[in-house]
Amino acid sequence: MNYNPSEEEINFVNNALEEFNNKAVGPDNHELLNIVEYDEDENVIAGILGGTYWGWMHLDILWVDEKYRKTGIGSRLLKAAEEEAVHRSCHSVHVDTMSWQAPEFYKKHGYRIIGELDNIPDGNKKYHLVKEL
Repeated sequence: MNYNPSEEEINFVNNALEEFNNKAVGPDNHELLNIVEYDEDENVIAGILGGTYWGWMHLDILWVDEKYRKTGIGSRLLKAAEEEAVHRSCHSVHVDTMSWQAPEFYKKHGYRIIGELDNIPDGNKKYHLVKEL
């Protein structure tokens, strides 16, 4: 067993799973969906990173610089990503967030919790949320 596989070995495993999935349900047509926001000096102050596949959008990261939080930037980024997902024929979105991050933000935007993990890290939770578009 190798706990530090090479990039070539990692790519082999990824490609093998992709081939298996393609045979089972067809290609996922994964496409990145990344949006950033800038300040007046063209510094990145917020961003949303994710992608679309099999009719779903997944959000990996939604980040807003601390001094710009509670100004609506996060909501605008989320709305823009959801609109682009609809344009790409997505019907739903899924995202994970931690208890100290943004579960209330997502719930405010129509997401519902479908699962949670306790004590990750100790005393906290990880939430899995979904929204139909």
